[in-house]
Amino acid sequence: MSTSQNPKTVVSLVDYVPAELRENKRWEIIYYVKCPFDNKLKRKANRVRPLKSITERRKLGRKMVLEINRKLERGWNPFLNENESKGFYKFTEASKLFLDRTEKEVRNNEKREDTLRSYKSFIKNIIKYLKEIKEEDMFVIKFKGELVRDFLDVIYYDRDNSARTRNNYLNFIKTFSDWLIVKKFISHNPTNRIELIPEKVKEREIIPDGALKEIFKYLEDEKRNYYMLCLLCYYCLIRRTEMTKLKVSDIILKNGVIYVNSNISKNKKSMPVTIPDLVIPYLVDHIKNAELGDYLFSDSFLPGKNKLAPKKISDEWAKVRLHLNLSKKYQWYSLKDTGITNLLKAGVPTIAVRDQARHHSIIQTEEYTPKEILKANVDIKTVKI
Repeated sequence: MSTSQNPKTVVSLVDYVPAELRENKRWEIIYYVKCPFDNKLKRKANRVRPLKSITERRKLGRKMVLEINRKLERGWNPFLNENESKGFYKFTEASKLFLDRTEKEVRNNEKREDTLRSYKSFIKNIIKYLKEIKEEDMFVIKFKGELVRDFLDVIYYDRDNSARTRNNYLNFIKTFSDWLIVKKFISHNPTNRIELIPEKVKEREIIPDGALKEIFKYLEDEKRNYYMLCLLCYYCLIRRTEMTKLKVSDIILKNGVIYVNSNISKNKKSMPVTIPDLVIPYLVDHIKNAELGDYLFSDSFLPGKNKLAPKKISDEWAKVRLHLNLSKKYQWYSLKDTGITNLLKAGVPTIAVRDQARHHSIIQTEEYTPKEILKANVDIKTVKI
């Protein structure tokens, strides 16, 4: 590109016009750089200090031109500070890099597949919003607080989502922005002055005994492999994603336990869970033709070589619920919640239920305690003061 080219004629795809020395009354290095805030080329000028020798001053000017052009070729932009050296990347490019790195972390068992799936969904909807506001090619440097606030308002008010959903987006954007800062795409986290909004207390929907019996009878008769999976959720309190990662080798029948390894556990801790006696015959039948290296649940919920997608578990639950004409409030996780509640109602010590559910504290387990089993404190009940 000629250094004498009029910058007004340069197409918008050009990020800069190379520097050149201009020896006028004021000696300057002139170059044009695309400003990330309005996407237009803007003039920049660096003064060449006076020297006694014109030859030496010219050498200095030419040296400055070479240095500036080298920096421009490497992606330097004077409108960005050192901590925003990658600010000229498009938002879509930066978010793809973030997802690529997250995928590698999943492969290395540093993050869960559910995390990656959530990240992809968040970013997909952010990019969809950018398209709606005609900013699909936005530079990442423009990912600022005002834009984030507007996006969250659309999520919460315009799309009528819950406070929890809005807060989940905010928490993701904070995490994503922290990564952008570390990688020098931006210098400030746009969520710093945006607060979470109050959420409703989670209401745990417990499946009534009658409906639970109906579900289990139908599954035992019609969907026996899925029935086995549901038994492990209800009795062993194993989470959906953990279920998809269990191997046949994790079943230790002689000890009556399933070993949930730290690399598949949500809390990153290796712990055994007890298999109730009534579940063992079903489990023996389920794995009778399986190899130790097989996934416990694979294609058609049988043991096999292929890893089951967690979503298939929820999708199958929705089909069962529809077939039995049950309320939508009974979600897949209602089965685990019901298992915890019924263990407590049956008189199993809270600490044992905590260990079976692998909760981080007994307080978390006590949240499941049904009102009907709460008892008055004897000392306070009989006190005379």
